[in-house]
Amino acid sequence: MKKRTWYSVIALCALSLSAAVSAEQANTPAAVPEVATAVQVADPNAIDPASPLGQLLEKINHAAKELKSCKATVEYLFIHEPELLDSRTLRRGTLLYQKTDKGSKMRLNFDTVKQDDVEEQKKQEQYFFDGVWLTKIDFTLRQIDQYQQAPVDKPVGVFDYISHNFPIVGFSGAETLQKQFVITLVPPAKDEKKLHHLLLKVRPDSVYKDDYTQIDLWIDSELYLPVRMLSVSTQGDIYDLVLSKPELNKPLSEKLFVIDAPADFSKNIKTLDDKDGKDSAWPQEL
Repeated sequence: MKKRTWYSVIALCALSLSAAVSAEQANTPAAVPEVATAVQVADPNAIDPASPLGQLLEKINHAAKELKSCKATVEYLFIHEPELLDSRTLRRGTLLYQKTDKGSKMRLNFDTVKQDDVEEQKKQEQYFFDGVWLTKIDFTLRQIDQYQQAPVDKPVGVFDYISHNFPIVGFSGAETLQKQFVITLVPPAKDEKKLHHLLLKVRPDSVYKDDYTQIDLWIDSELYLPVRMLSVSTQGDIYDLVLSKPELNKPLSEKLFVIDAPADFSKNIKTLDDKDGKDSAWPQEL
């Protein structure tokens, strides 16, 4: 896994998942799941649209195109060296996403952190991405970090950017998945009756080839949007992102995406012209 300058993420992510997903389903993935028997493997050049996998991918595409806004709870678990140290860091918070004719924006608020068996503590961090600037506000350090990720006149889509820097996939539609992964449709487990389970194996020429070996992706069977992403890094670390309690396609105030931090916070700003500007994306390990 490539190292980043911050300790992880924004999972700024994106979201949407079904309120129907139970807490038991959404809470604690322990280890990398066993690969179940494949129903069908997706070939980007030859997928039968009438097959179960083909129909599912089409519904994922449609849901991604229809997504205009989302507010959801997020749980993000990072497991460092699960076979050796098994060090676990869990963060909880809220994700906000909105797409308009002017572009897309995301905000992630983390409110708490739990390290291994230590009691959960309050720790406020905020992440923003508007297609050009990535901003992190650390209320403990009283610091604002801003990194320009694209030219002002050429903003990038939120999900297009995040998927290359943080293990959140599926919100840009199935075409991206087919290009970057070999996709296997996995039979649902007993507690996954309201979910579709896809195993994504990273292709040799994928943009993710230096980051991940595989991603288990769970899709809500009513919303056809991701509710959980469990990723294994090339170094063996595990990233588990769970989304719940979604509110979809409801108007969100623009004020929610306005950066509002105390004036006395220190600021660190990197533009594309600066040496570390574009490479200093948001981190993987939170």
